Amino acid sequence: MPQGMPKPTNQVVAHGDPLRTEMEVGANAVAAKMLPGTIVIFDSTDFTVKEAGAKAAGWLAILDVAPDKKKADAYAVGDECSVIEGECYAVLRLKASENVTRGDKLVTATDGLVAKQAVGAMGAQGRVIGEVLESSNVTTEAAVLAHWRPSHEPAAAS
Repeated sequence: MPQGMPKPTNQVVAHGDPLRTEMEVGANAVAAKMLPGTIVIFDSTDFTVKEAGAKAAGWLAILDVAPDKKKADAYAVGDECSVIEGECYAVLRLKASENVTRGDKLVTATDGLVAKQAVGAMGAQGRVIGEVLESSNVTTEAAVLAHWRPSHEPAAAS
């Protein structure tokens, strides 16, 4: 019996029953970047999403795999999609050359990827989206198992 939690091959959620919402890929999304496991934010029209940018601070969700597609299949602009909002263990897309160790806090990077939270001023690091559960240090984009539980970023002192 394996220890820990195996990463699913064609699903984003590894464990849990998170809250999910049906959305649409927005007009401002870059279709090639809209892969399952991508962190998404609201687009310009209600109930539409696009890939998150670096250090995103607002509403965040994970793009899920469509029942009739594979994890490597990108969504097109205008496609219906399911997004994962609730707490779970999920496979996320770690940016290339990002060195993470079990327990590191994660924030969004460009293109809806995730990265290790950097040391910086409060209110300028983006929303912590969870913790990574496995170490990774590769030069290419990696699929890492993480505890998805977005927190609210504290505001900078005024």
